[in-house]
Amino acid sequence: MSSFGKGRAKRMQTGLPDSQAHFSRKSNDAQKRPTSRSAFGDASPTERRARINQVLDAPMSGLGSLAAVLRPLKPREIGRMANVFGLFAADHGGEARLEPKLVVAEGGNAQAKPSSNTVVPADPAARHPVTTPPARAPLSKNIALASELTEHVNRLDDVGVVRASSRRPPWLFLCLVVFPALITAIYLSVFAPYRYTSEATYVVRKGLSTAGLGLSVSGITASNESSEAILVYFKSRDAAEHLAKADDLKNKLMKPSGDVFSDFPGIFYSDNKEGLYDAMRDAVDVSIDSDTGISTLSVTAFSPQDAQQLATSLLSEAEKLINSMNKRATDDAIAFTKAVLATSEDRVRDVQKRMTDFRNSQQLLDPQAQSDTELGLITTLTSQATTIDTEIAQLSSSAPKNPRLASLREQRRALQKQIKAIRERLVGSDNSLAPKISAYESLDLERTLAIQALTSAYASMEEARQEAFSNRFYLQTITAPNLPDRPSGPRPVFWAFIVGLVGIALYKVVGVLMKDAMEHVV
Repeated sequence: MSSFGKGRAKRMQTGLPDSQAHFSRKSNDAQKRPTSRSAFGDASPTERRARINQVLDAPMSGLGSLAAVLRPLKPREIGRMANVFGLFAADHGGEARLEPKLVVAEGGNAQAKPSSNTVVPADPAARHPVTTPPARAPLSKNIALASELTEHVNRLDDVGVVRASSRRPPWLFLCLVVFPALITAIYLSVFAPYRYTSEATYVVRKGLSTAGLGLSVSGITASNESSEAILVYFKSRDAAEHLAKADDLKNKLMKPSGDVFSDFPGIFYSDNKEGLYDAMRDAVDVSIDSDTGISTLSVTAFSPQDAQQLATSLLSEAEKLINSMNKRATDDAIAFTKAVLATSEDRVRDVQKRMTDFRNSQQLLDPQAQSDTELGLITTLTSQATTIDTEIAQLSSSAPKNPRLASLREQRRALQKQIKAIRERLVGSDNSLAPKISAYESLDLERTLAIQALTSAYASMEEARQEAFSNRFYLQTITAPNLPDRPSGPRPVFWAFIVGLVGIALYKVVGVLMKDAMEHVV
């Protein structure tokens, strides 16, 4: 019995209308089909042809049965099947057209496709009629079309399916890991010359003084600021010029070994002062321990003797720099006190000169001493006058007519006259001693202050000298530059291992990128 007859007989047995039986058959087919399938690209060619034939068996005038076939498929399978139908339609000069809203049962009229939520009434007369679709193509034509569609599927099977593989190509590992590590090991072992490093440790300290009992006790304390200054000097152009003049730095850095990366001049070092300076910076390394203040100087050269000589020369020049800094600091500290001292000395000299001029003009060696003498004389005369007055009073009471009273009264008048003259010399006129004493005392006070300032200036200068001496910096060498007996580089195994690790990391990253790119292409 043909498929048409079998379908009619089955519908008659179930007692359902044609269209409703057709929907029931679709539902049963969908339930029997598994809900999970592999990708269409992973199916075998036989399975692909079976699926295409299953689609061709469905009514071509609608998507009802076709949807039942495509429903369990994944979007990727549906896309590939759409490509197949596109190729098939292009070969026949037309477009594969399927009506999405109609489902035609075999040998029956077209009915409207009910949705999943539509309730089909029991009475067939209550259903809405639909337009009659075009008639199906003859069976012979469908068979011919199926044969041609099968040929298209076979051609797609011959092309193959592109898959995103997690396996990386072997040449990628060779290019990113093996070859770089091997080249690094060969270069460092064969072409790179041996290098020797001479190390020296030193510390820059500052003197610290404590005055006690007229003595100066000096101590030592570390100075990180001066250590930083020495570090800057070791990396400066002045150090490069000094090494070039004193130690023939240029010839010590030249090594005709065929290594274009480390030779001077070479790829990285030009044959001029700047190139020499760059080479010296790469050869010298200085580090400072912030906890102890101890610095380490490392100088790398192509021979042990050259490395030791360059390190020794740098330490010697650094010590000279420290001494120069100390001298300048001492000179700056004492220069100010010297200027103050000179001013005080000039002031004392000026006051002393004015006092001398005053003495010459007034013909007084010391007005104050002269005044003291005059005052003493007045005191003596006043005492004598007092004695005479006492004697006159006694004689007047005991012998009023005594002729000695007249003599005593005459002596008294002479003493009073003399006392008056002395007082006039001290005060009372422009030529008196009082203005002279005032001018002299002013000069004497000015001289006293000038002498005190001079004494303070001397003390300040001495204190500044001691302070400058106590603040001097000292470069104390802890370990002298050594003579290395084995090379410090290159290290082929170490650097080849590092390059290999970097290559492996890069290999992982590139592999992930390639995998993502292949998945996007598929």
